[in-house]
Amino acid sequence: MRDFITNYIKGCGTCQINKINTHPTRPPIFPISPTSSLPFQMVAIDFIVKRPPFYRYDLILMITDHNISKASIFIPYKESIDSAGVAKLYTMHVFLHYRFPLKIISNRDPQFTSALAMDLCKSLEICQNVSTAYHP
Repeated sequence: MRDFITNYIKGCGTCQINKINTHPTRPPIFPISPTSSLPFQMVAIDFIVKRPPFYRYDLILMITDHNISKASIFIPYKESIDSAGVAKLYTMHVFLHYRFPLKIISNRDPQFTSALAMDLCKSLEICQNVSTAYHP
């Protein structure tokens, strides 16, 4: 009788749909990013603009680790920042702790797409990944 019931349930579509899966298949466990990666090797960089002035700052440069820690660094500055200013802030606040990144993800702000930024990334062998506006 047990074999008959087991075979009946295996062949019944309604029974299979309503049956509770007691042994769900699990995906294999492996790290999302390579284990040799270090923090801030792939960074996303952007500006938070149109902020009410705080002391003399009205812009925030946001640098986010895109791979390992998902940590963010927020650096206040003035809205008149240029490419050289972004490079200086990155060097002062991130490079001293984590070195230069292997890849930078940014939007098409002039500070990130200028000739200075392109030449700097090329000379430091940093892959620059530029996203479209409002679609990171």
